[in-house]
Amino acid sequence: MPTTPTLRPSIITGVPRGVAADKARVDFRVSEFDKAIVTKGYQLAWSRAGVCPCRNNPQTDQPDINCDLCKGQGRFFFLPEVGLENYDTDGHGNLIELTEDKTGLIIMGIMTSAVQDPQIFEKFGEWVFGTMKLTVQPENKLGFRDRIIAISSTMPWSQLITCDGQQEINITGGYKREGLRYPVVDVILLRSVDTIYRLNIDFECTPEGKLRWLTTPPDADTMLSLTYTIHPVWQIVEHPHSVRDTQVSAKKQAASKRDQFTRLPVQALCTLDFLLDDES
Repeated sequence: MPTTPTLRPSIITGVPRGVAADKARVDFRVSEFDKAIVTKGYQLAWSRAGVCPCRNNPQTDQPDINCDLCKGQGRFFFLPEVGLENYDTDGHGNLIELTEDKTGLIIMGIMTSAVQDPQIFEKFGEWVFGTMKLTVQPENKLGFRDRIIAISSTMPWSQLITCDGQQEINITGGYKREGLRYPVVDVILLRSVDTIYRLNIDFECTPEGKLRWLTTPPDADTMLSLTYTIHPVWQIVEHPHSVRDTQVSAKKQAASKRDQFTRLPVQALCTLDFLLDDES
C-alpha cells in the first residue's frame, strides 16, 4: 500500500523540539586556544604574497626570471598590513616586531606535521612531502601563497653559485645562481671542483646572511657548491579552515544571532617553498 508523502521541508534550521539549546556549554573558547598558540607555538615571520606585475605575457602568464621584484618566482612579498611599520603595538597592546627587510611580521603559530600518521600516504601519496599544518590566531587571516619563515628553526640547504668576481655573495633569492637563495645561518661546506674554502679564513658570514670573501675572490664564472643551514621557508598552499566561526555560549543572551558568533583560529596547509618551483 503506498504511503502518503510528507510535504514538510527536508532542511533543518534549528534543534529538534524538546532539546534545550541554552543549557550546554560546548562553544569553542578562543581565549584558551590563543593562550596555547602563544605559549606552545613557534615564532614565525609572516609576509603576504602578491602576484608580480612581470607576469604580463597574455599567452603564457609566465614570470620574468630576471625580475628584481619577485626574483623570477612570479610572486613578491610584503607586510601583511599596509602602514604596519609605523606602529609600535598591535590591537592587544603587544609589541610589533618586523623582519630586517620590513617585509615580514613576527607572529606566533602552532605547526604540526601532516605525516605523523604513516597511513596518510595511502590517501595522499607523496603529495604531503614537505607539508605542515599551521594554526594562527583568528586576526591573522593567512592568504594563498603567503610566506612563512620559521625564524627559530634551521634546516640544511644546498645550491650552486656562479662567482662574479665580487667581494660579496649577495642574497638574490629565486632561481638565480649569481647569489644566495636564502640568508645564511651557518655554512657547512663551500667548495669549487678543486678547492675547499674555510669559514672565517677564506670567507665570513655577515649579520645579514651574506658571504664576504676575506681573501681574493675566485675568478668570475667559477662554479661553487654551497651547503648551509637556513630558516625553513614555507608557502601557504591550501586553507583547510579559512572561514571558521562558532556560536558563543548562550548563558548571556546576545542582541542578535550575529552577535553570538566569534572568529576561530585559522588553520592552513603550507609547503616548503622550493618544492613549488615548478608551480610559480
